[in-house]
Amino acid sequence: MEKQITNVAVYVRKSREDEDEQALNRQQSVLIDHCEKNSWNWELFKEVGSSQDLDRPELQNMLEKVKLFHYDAIVVADQDRLSRNVVHFGQIKMILMNAGCFVVTPSKVFDYSKDSDDMFSDFMSVIAKSEYQQIKKRLVRGTKQSAREGNYLGKKVPIGYSYNRETKRLEKSEDAEIMRRLFELYMNGMSTKDIAFKFEHEGVMTSVGMKWTPAGVSRLLNNVVYAGHSLYGKTKQYKKDGKRVTEKTSEEEQILVKNTHEGIVSLEEWELVQTIKEKRNSRPPSLRLGKHKFSGLIRCSKCGAIHSFQTSRYKRKRISSCQTRHYNEDMTEYFVCDNKGANISEFEKLFYAHFSEYVDQLEKYVETIKGADLPEQTDNRAEQIDSKRKQIQKLEQQVKKTQQGFLMEIFSESEAQDQIKQLKGQIAMLEGQIGELEQQEDSSEVDALEQTLNKMKAFLEGSDDMDEREANEILREFVDAIVYTKTDNDMNIKIIMKDLQ
Repeated sequence: MEKQITNVAVYVRKSREDEDEQALNRQQSVLIDHCEKNSWNWELFKEVGSSQDLDRPELQNMLEKVKLFHYDAIVVADQDRLSRNVVHFGQIKMILMNAGCFVVTPSKVFDYSKDSDDMFSDFMSVIAKSEYQQIKKRLVRGTKQSAREGNYLGKKVPIGYSYNRETKRLEKSEDAEIMRRLFELYMNGMSTKDIAFKFEHEGVMTSVGMKWTPAGVSRLLNNVVYAGHSLYGKTKQYKKDGKRVTEKTSEEEQILVKNTHEGIVSLEEWELVQTIKEKRNSRPPSLRLGKHKFSGLIRCSKCGAIHSFQTSRYKRKRISSCQTRHYNEDMTEYFVCDNKGANISEFEKLFYAHFSEYVDQLEKYVETIKGADLPEQTDNRAEQIDSKRKQIQKLEQQVKKTQQGFLMEIFSESEAQDQIKQLKGQIAMLEGQIGELEQQEDSSEVDALEQTLNKMKAFLEGSDDMDEREANEILREFVDAIVYTKTDNDMNIKIIMKDLQ
């Protein structure tokens, strides 16, 4: 061997947390003994991680030191401890070759700058990949068999159950009565929205601190675990472009194991709930609209709820009637808000008339101030920027809460993604406004109002040609809410403008 080995890195790895810790310690002991016998100075790198993952922290830490020529060799039990992925191993090998660093196993020293060692290592890498595929297949078969035997394999224990480590089965917990009541309320006619409101109003608490939302209640009602069955493999994860992707699996890929534990409801009751849900959710696609110019802005004058939109059978866009349920204190009775719906075209005529009137008044106000001999107003940009940054902090906290809600299975993946997308959109808008404020030169109050006035005029002139989402974002800069009332014959609105100072 041409090069003398003095300083080495000892790398040990196991694939999963649940693997035998003693085996990892034995691997470490053998390698350190090998270093001591050869009087090598060694540094230990030890971790848990997949052989298919190149971004293991300790591996990357070690490779960074290799690049700086800290070591003459890396000591491992086998080459596949570094990687079983052929492409990743090729990248690791290139780093080692560039640094003149060997790989030492208890049976061989590899110098990848030599053709013979390079070829032999490639051959060993192909074998390691084949072994990995076989191990993966055995693990999948073992998981399926364990599931079929009734063992609970889920990562999270469903609300209403606890996990018995000895029997590997689910058992009813103190939350079981809450879940039983949830199903009964739904079967007796309450909606997911009403149940969520009722539980929040009553302060119903679970051992995991469940936050009651309509989406969360719906997800619980869908889970067949409450009928005594277990369903595995509903989602699968893989990496794409360096990012971890989660997607739903087909029914053929899933494992349904019946009667694995005592159900909180009977199978007949669970199936009844699914039938009710299907009937309630069977709205035709024509009633489902995306983002609208006035989305989130139209508030019912009678109860404060936000009106949604629909498409009529004549293909006309409409504001939906309110129909929000309002319960008495003991939640035994409710009334339905009777604020009616209307065609968007009628609403828009009234809105633009009011908005134009407001713009005219603002223009007169600006002209009056400009014509008056008043002392120059101090610039309040710092306060505006501070206020918007505080709003961003609150939105970022909501993003974290939404992410936590997904991890706790309160939100589905698509719901969490939609919610986070909306929140990040608001953050981006606020950041843009902060950027504009920071770039502005010192200006008086009248200058700021004049800029806003010009934006409003531009909106009035061009909103018909704008994308619905774009128009909605611009409107939200000026409008806080549009208070809406509709009776049989009359429609009234009041535009609540945001503070423009």
